[in-house]
Amino acid sequence: MRRSIRFKLSMFFLVMFLLFVATLLLSFIIFFRNDFRYDVVKEEQYYQNMVSKLADKASASKDEKSIETLLAPYANDRMQIQLLNKEGKVLWSLGHSPTIIDISAKDYIITGGVVRYGLRINGMNLTRTEVFEEYAIKYLWIILLLFTFLFLLIAFFLHLSITKPVLALYRRMENDPLKMKISTKDYRRDEIGVLEKKFDQMINRLQTVDRQQQTMLAAISHDLKTPLTSIIIYTERLSSGKVSDRKKQQHYYEVIGRKADDIKDLIDKFQDAALFSNLDVRADFQSVSAAEFFQSVFDPYTEEWDDVDAKLRYESIIDGAAMIRIDKSLIRRLMANVIGNAVKYGAQPLIVHVFLTQSDNYIKIKIENNGMQVPDDKIPLLFDRFYRAEPSRSREKGGSGLGLFICREIIEKHRGFIRAYKPWNNDFGIEIKLPIVNS
Repeated sequence: MRRSIRFKLSMFFLVMFLLFVATLLLSFIIFFRNDFRYDVVKEEQYYQNMVSKLADKASASKDEKSIETLLAPYANDRMQIQLLNKEGKVLWSLGHSPTIIDISAKDYIITGGVVRYGLRINGMNLTRTEVFEEYAIKYLWIILLLFTFLFLLIAFFLHLSITKPVLALYRRMENDPLKMKISTKDYRRDEIGVLEKKFDQMINRLQTVDRQQQTMLAAISHDLKTPLTSIIIYTERLSSGKVSDRKKQQHYYEVIGRKADDIKDLIDKFQDAALFSNLDVRADFQSVSAAEFFQSVFDPYTEEWDDVDAKLRYESIIDGAAMIRIDKSLIRRLMANVIGNAVKYGAQPLIVHVFLTQSDNYIKIKIENNGMQVPDDKIPLLFDRFYRAEPSRSREKGGSGLGLFICREIIEKHRGFIRAYKPWNNDFGIEIKLPIVNS
């Protein structure tokens, strides 16, 4: 399950807080309770010693007045001294009398072996606030140590969770992205992991685009150079005046015209590739019947093809009520590209099978033909810009490596899906899915 850094931080601080409180309470239990018990016993002993000492001193006094004079200086707001008769009745009292008597110590004033008076001291132990203040001062080092430990744990956690991976990603960003090697690895399941994965994907895209640009430059230079060379050669022959045969002249003019058309076609494809890659270009979408539209697209191919030994078999099992939202001119251009590739690279005679099926959400079009074998590892690359499975063969047949790229761009504008595959009973296939908008 994916855990975000916010969740981890919240849980971490909660655990640290509970750990701090538990450690603080444990220290209270270990130190404070024992110290408190020790202080109570010590206070009780203190008051008992004091009352015995005062009783010894008062034993030498001759009368009650002198005893009171002797005891008066020891009374205060935390300790009350009482002089009692033999029956325990209070004869004299001085000092603060606590509401709750925490400590009471009693002794007797004895002169010549005869008990003359009783002496009692009522005192107060330390209040809880005073005990806590004393404890806090005494064990302040424990509290400071706990806070220091907590701070170090938080700093260590933040370093491992955020600072270290971000710094590592920053160092990678300083390198040349085109020279980076991206290795397959398991990413963290939080925001940092997502950021690192997106960064690697961006590097992959940059490297792919760079390779495509290099391929594009090589393809453009070669594809333009070949027809231009022919045009230059035949133009020089015609301009030299040495070609007097009218048939040869006409042949040269026809070659120059064909090569000029090849250049124009190549430039048109470059423009189409740039146009379809532009996300801001709007298409003329219309809701049409899928069955009727594709019937109209493939009907011309079911009859005789011009100058091509080819045959198309069309099968459709889709519902007539299934509607798709498309730009009809773009989809027709797409189908023309696919059929055109089949003609260029397929067998002679060419047999094309078109199957239309329907699911709950998509219309599926499969176009299969004989004669064109593509290695499995190259099939996913066919839709890349300027990619050619067999460059030399493609150039001979006038391929620019843009046809299937343009097809992919058109389908993506329709929120559809396109792929190449190896049919089980044929040589090559293209599968297209278009979303159904209404049934």
